[in-house]
Amino acid sequence: MFRHLLYPFLVYRDIAFPFFVLSVIAVPCWLVFRLYRFRVRGHPISFRREILLLTFVVYLSGLAAATLIPNHGSHLRAGVTGGIDLHLNLASLTCSSATLASGSSARSFCVRNARGNVLLFFPLGILIPLLWRHLRFRSGILIAIALSCSIELVQYLSRAWSNRLADVNDVVLNVLGACLGLALVFLLRLRLGTRPAVSRA
Repeated sequence: MFRHLLYPFLVYRDIAFPFFVLSVIAVPCWLVFRLYRFRVRGHPISFRREILLLTFVVYLSGLAAATLIPNHGSHLRAGVTGGIDLHLNLASLTCSSATLASGSSARSFCVRNARGNVLLFFPLGILIPLLWRHLRFRSGILIAIALSCSIELVQYLSRAWSNRLADVNDVVLNVLGACLGLALVFLLRLRLGTRPAVSRA
């Protein structure tokens, strides 16, 4: 049963090593920075917040590994479109069987891409309101849009070696994932009756 649950995620295993390398670099650098900051400013340490910040750094490492390493699967598509696609396409967002044959490699890639883009930003929607409790829902969405657009811009600029395609549909899926994460946190807050409180970075 465990194998069946794990199987849908095996297609993303090629990012495991880049994620590990980036985490090994980012985490110690972040810890040194935080220790230096506490030593200079002398603020009391909140272990809960520090764990959340460290989780956020690890998440950003995974996000970079998933979005910026070379993508051989989109090589042909990137070449045809010139590395950028600015047209909203409902078929790309839903992987409609009307345009993609059921069971085809193109549909499998579409489903994997759509699912991955939503899942990538779901943790972002959870983490940012936990880290910055005064954050409004709209501000969280704007952060997700800015981050997703920045990723697509880097993908376009690095298309010569990364084979990445800058796609506005990816931005829509990313923001959808972030919205789901944000909605989960805000709904839980409403249910528990907790109020946002301003916290220091």
